[in-house]
Amino acid sequence: MHSFVLFASAVLALPSLLNAAPVRRDDGDFINPTLNGGSFLDKSAGLGEPLNVIISAKSSPEVLTLDGFLQYAQAIGFDKECLGLHIGDPQTANLGDGRGDVNEAEVLRESFGIPGTIGTCLESATGGNHFRVFPQQGTNALFLAVSKEQPASEHHDIVPDGYNIGRDDLVAKAQGTHHGFDGKKFKFNTYNTVVTDLTDLLPAGAEGINHGIAQDGVIKLLTVTIS
Repeated sequence: MHSFVLFASAVLALPSLLNAAPVRRDDGDFINPTLNGGSFLDKSAGLGEPLNVIISAKSSPEVLTLDGFLQYAQAIGFDKECLGLHIGDPQTANLGDGRGDVNEAEVLRESFGIPGTIGTCLESATGGNHFRVFPQQGTNALFLAVSKEQPASEHHDIVPDGYNIGRDDLVAKAQGTHHGFDGKKFKFNTYNTVVTDLTDLLPAGAEGINHGIAQDGVIKLLTVTIS
C-alpha cells in the first residue's frame, strides 16, 4: 500500500515537473540577468536588441578583459571601429549585476581580413556584421548584442533577419581553433572556441525588439580557451 501511494504521488506530480521553469544558468558560465531585474535585451530607442551571444565566464581569464577580448576578436575577423570613431548614442544593458543600466563597453566591427581599422571603415561604409560588448560584473562574462547592419547610406539599420544572421556569422567565424598575436606580451595565442545553444532564456519573436525584426530566441554561449 505504501508503495502504491508513492507511485500515485509521483504520477500526480509529473505534470508540474514537466511544466517547471527552465533551470537557471548559474553554474559558472554567467548569471541570468532576469534573476535580478535585468534583461537579455539591451536598450535602444525605447526598444532593445538581443544579447544573443555570451562569452562564458569559464573562458580563459585573458579573454574576459577588454584588451584580451579585442585580441580574440581580431583573430576571428573583427576590430575596433573605423578610426576609433563612434556615431550615435551608446546603447545600455542591465545584466542583473547590481549596476542597473550600463553603457556598452565597446563596439567591434567586421574587418574583412584587413589589418587595423581599415577593414572596419569598409564595414561602416558598406555594411556588415558588428556587435556591442557588455561585461557582467562579478562573473566577467561578456554579453554581446550581435547584428548584421546595412551601409551608412541606410543609417546602419539592421538587415532583414539581421539579429539571427549576425549571431550565426560571428559563431561561424569563432568556433574551432584560431590563432592571434598578443602585442603586449609579444606572443602568439591559440584560441579554442566551443559553442553551446541556450534556448530557454530569450523569448522568440519581435516583441520589444528594435526595428521590429524577429529573432529566434537562441543565445549562443561561447567558451574560449587559450592554449
